[in-house]
Order: sequence, then C-alpha cells, then structure tokens
Amino acid sequence: MRSLLRIHTTYNRENYEMRDIPEEALSDIEASAAKYPIQLGRVGMNAPDLLRRHRAIAAEAWRIEMITPRTIMESYRLLRVGPDEIAKYRDGISINKPILRFLVATGLFDRSKVPSPDDSGIKSQIEDFNTKLEKTPAFFWMISEGNDRKTQINAGRAYVRAQLAATKHGLSMQPISQALQEYPEQAKPYAQIHQLLDAPVPRYTVQMWARLGYAPIIGPSPRRGLSEHIVS
Repeated sequence: MRSLLRIHTTYNRENYEMRDIPEEALSDIEASAAKYPIQLGRVGMNAPDLLRRHRAIAAEAWRIEMITPRTIMESYRLLRVGPDEIAKYRDGISINKPILRFLVATGLFDRSKVPSPDDSGIKSQIEDFNTKLEKTPAFFWMISEGNDRKTQINAGRAYVRAQLAATKHGLSMQPISQALQEYPEQAKPYAQIHQLLDAPVPRYTVQMWARLGYAPIIGPSPRRGLSEHIVS
C-alpha cells in the first residue's frame, strides 16, 4: 500500500504553519474516506501533550531510519537530485536544492557508500526533520482491522481521497512512514505508535500516519506515465 501511495500522490515536506485547522476541513477529510472500512483519527494543537508524544515517536523513528545502513541506502537508491535525474527517472525522492546539487556535482555526497551515524549530512537531516516536526500543528492517521492485501489497497484509496479533500481546503500532508515499518530496529516506535493510537497488534494495523497543516505550495511530483505501469 505505501508503495502505491508513493507513486500516485505528492507529499509536502516543508515547514507547516502553526495554526489551527478549521473543523469543517477536518470533517470533510474524514467524510471523504467514510466509504472504506478504515478508522480515521487526528490530533491537533488543542491537545498539546498528545501532539508532543506524536512528535517524539516520529523523531525517534526518523533517527533510526537515518542511522540504519540498509534503510538509508534504500533511500539513497531512490534519491533523484537535480532536474536531470528527476526528469530521467520520474519517481523516487526528488530534491532540487542547490546545496545538495553542489555536493553531488563535486563528489562530496557519495550515494554509493553508507554514511556513519555522526556524518554531518545525517545529523543535518535529523535536525531538519525535528524542526519540521516541531512546526507540525496536527497529525492524521488511518487504522485497519486486519492487514490483508485488500485492506491495504482500500487504505490506499481512502488516503488518496483524504489527501484530495485536504488539498481542497488548502492543507498539505506528509506521511510519516518510518514508525510503521516492520523491521527489527523500528520495533519500539512501531509498538509505541500502535499503543498511542489504541490499535493493539496483531488485530489492528496503523496503515497511515501523516503530518497535516498549512504549508507553502509545491509543484506536482513527476510521473512516469501509464505505459510504465502496464505489463504486457
């Protein structure tokens, strides 16, 4: 399900504005996915303690992903830096920031090697994400009972509808998928987010957990085209 979401949606990774989200918008988001057997939830600035707990779990899960060799290398393989790579691959993680383009061009950022946990680039990314979490006014999630393939596909459909409803109200979303991954190093954050959302495993699965708020407008993500997804 998460791989399908990466293909079909645009995520806003920028800093969000620290302001409340109107109840009308939140109700529309929830109503958009009501046809699917998925439980939706959200937390905002009116519950600061819960908001802090969400931020803390997300921050730790991100730190783990950034210092675990095989997961950081998976991200590096999908990293598209600069307009040429973005246009060539039209998938993955697109970044067009001048500083990263400079580092790649000068050989100071080598995507073929595992960085050390104390690498300045890794530390910078962890700090940058923590800053974005602190500027997140709300989190949104989806929980399913069971986790078979049909349930996962329905969760993906529900999320796309919810994101479209959010976009209608000028809101952005960024999935926080690290704590939802089921590899050994993420066991603690995985358990923590399921406990926080009252979704005990294995009966329930948190299918989506995302930042929600107002953010700068970003362009559409690149698309590979329909023909790239058809097997003949």
